Amino acid sequence: MRKIAVLGIGRSSWYLLDYLNKRAAENNWTVMACDLNAELLAEKTKGLVHVTPLELDIQNAEHLRGVIQDADLVVSLLPPSMHPQIAAHCLDMGKHLATASYVSEAMAKLDLEAQKRGITFLNEMGLDPGIDHMSAMKAIHDLKAHGAEIVSFESYCGGLIHPEDSNGNPWQYKFSWNPQNVILAAQGGMTMFKRNGELHCVPWNRVFESFTTVSNPSNEVFDAYPNRDSLSYMKPYGLESVRTFIRGTLRRKGFCSAWQVFVLLGFTDNNTVLPKEINTPGKLIDCITGRKFGLAFSEWLIENGFINVEQKFYFDYLEFDLPLNLQLAGTAAQMLQQWLSVKWELQEKDRDQVVMLHKIGYQLHGQSHELNSYMELSGLDTHHTAMAKTVGLPLAMGVELILTQKMPVGVQVPTSEIWYSPVLNLLEKEGIGFKEFTL
Repeated sequence: MRKIAVLGIGRSSWYLLDYLNKRAAENNWTVMACDLNAELLAEKTKGLVHVTPLELDIQNAEHLRGVIQDADLVVSLLPPSMHPQIAAHCLDMGKHLATASYVSEAMAKLDLEAQKRGITFLNEMGLDPGIDHMSAMKAIHDLKAHGAEIVSFESYCGGLIHPEDSNGNPWQYKFSWNPQNVILAAQGGMTMFKRNGELHCVPWNRVFESFTTVSNPSNEVFDAYPNRDSLSYMKPYGLESVRTFIRGTLRRKGFCSAWQVFVLLGFTDNNTVLPKEINTPGKLIDCITGRKFGLAFSEWLIENGFINVEQKFYFDYLEFDLPLNLQLAGTAAQMLQQWLSVKWELQEKDRDQVVMLHKIGYQLHGQSHELNSYMELSGLDTHHTAMAKTVGLPLAMGVELILTQKMPVGVQVPTSEIWYSPVLNLLEKEGIGFKEFTL
């Protein structure tokens, strides 16, 4: 019997655990769900007969190594910064590893050693990155197989709130995944992409003003801001010669211009700890803006030229003076996260929504075309979210492939057919599929 250890039982774990549980008897494996939160473990593993909850403090190195030693494969749902530590243990003990996170520089350096040990370190097997890679590569390979020359590539993904559940929220956004990642979006370095033959290098504080708009098949318009280093994917995608290559994130129309205000004013700064007296949204606003007593946040923004009157309701919606309840002094970004977590919290019956759009320009038989590939999925409630489903299921399916098939070893990203073909087929059976149309 083979064992799978899942480290970290957070937002994306339920669908992953449920899938592994359903496949456990047939594949003769057991699953250990590991987390420090006993209450969360009980909730996430209830009714999963092949999943055993295990309280684990990741900081306890001896206990952690014991769990990894007892497993054949480790799934890390821990923060990305912890993956290299887990990978080092897996490498030392000869265990497979699977994550939904981007391949870091530290992870990439383990490729040759993992190959030598004959183990697979599968990364970027979630939604974005993950389903975006697999669906894009399938479309690219299919077009090339028919003789098409690809000249442009754009790929966009967004984790949003269902329009019917915005509840008067002008941002049309709520947290369906790690709030910290939303607050600190674009701060991982220079954002780079290619458009119409020109290279663009955008510093983190200008990313949200560099948005464009894109439309889905129903002509719904989204803001789209560029993601990280798109250029690094041109070679893995086999698209080194295209004139446009952009990977981006989707938000509802109007979001990016409003969010850029927070960036410009320093609300997303995560470096400087502010005095502990700054413990309410109002005091945070006062500290950063120096506004006059009694002036609304939106009015101060209008007076100082940061927004126009049409954007006023974005900031009126957020202003209130609830204590932030920080036990210690925090950064502006940490305070903003707590502030928005009150206003952008998914309520019990709220449905989130995941949307993904690929726009692939190509030439065939002397004519220009554009293939649009679109996926849209809505969650059921705050527990069974579309985000959790689209992150957890492909990761679980990748685990199944590693343990049941002969898969490539070393540090892997699912851009080759051996990964994407079976996983996309399995996802379609779970209601996650793409609709394609050509312009």
